[in-house]
Amino acid sequence: MLSLLPSHRPMGGNSIALRKSHHNHRTLARAEYKIRQMRDGDIPDVSFMCHEAFKDSAGGFLSPASQTVAQWERQFSVAVQTKRSARREFWFLKPEERVMARETLWGVYKGKKTYMDGSGQSRKPKPSILRKLYIFVVQESDTNEIVGCASISMARCESALPPPFPTTKPFRCYASNIVVKPGFRRQGLGKRLVQQCERVARLWGEKSIWLHVDADNDAALALYDTLGYQKVEYFALYGNGRTLLKAKHLPPIKRSTPRDIATVGKMEDNVFIWE
Repeated sequence: MLSLLPSHRPMGGNSIALRKSHHNHRTLARAEYKIRQMRDGDIPDVSFMCHEAFKDSAGGFLSPASQTVAQWERQFSVAVQTKRSARREFWFLKPEERVMARETLWGVYKGKKTYMDGSGQSRKPKPSILRKLYIFVVQESDTNEIVGCASISMARCESALPPPFPTTKPFRCYASNIVVKPGFRRQGLGKRLVQQCERVARLWGEKSIWLHVDADNDAALALYDTLGYQKVEYFALYGNGRTLLKAKHLPPIKRSTPRDIATVGKMEDNVFIWE
């Protein structure tokens, strides 16, 4: 969800500059921005932005938006470290161990829930969904100020209760924590963040992308309607009762090799997505 663009549930490399010219008392001002992946040093700024964006809409039973800045920081830090751990476990495996891990995750062989690592220890691999996480930031080029952010991950967004409550709902590709600072809105940054999340979802091979939005957030609703998001009926026992669930069908990317992560972005708008 956005604040322009609030979302109540979460979440270095090359990027192009987003240029936006506007007139102010006959003076032509030019602002330049970059969308890039969040770094560890960005976590305090991103956490404060999310807290400020969602604190007024927070409320109700078990609302995930009812968090302090410190809790936001811990949430982002844990998510990033979990992804790194899952990636490290998978990519540091020997080729034969990696094959076994894949077989375990995919449930190809009957009854196999573990694999043998290089030291001969039986291990249970972390789910591949833990590796699916990107947190983007928008950075103002002249001042290096972080002025926006967005997250994309895999989440059970149709569940009646938030994590860690159990649910049988499926994992969906989920965009969240989409925030643009008040002084930097109406420049298309929120739209670019949502489109960047959609691009990552397509690179992951996902067929749809999902998000939550406050029913009173007219700016966000207008943006999502323009981008083709449709309302999905669902029942939630938490929050303020004004949260809507929306989803959008995504067309597949024709090229699917790892090298295309850079190629697809370059072909579309020269935005690169880096692991």
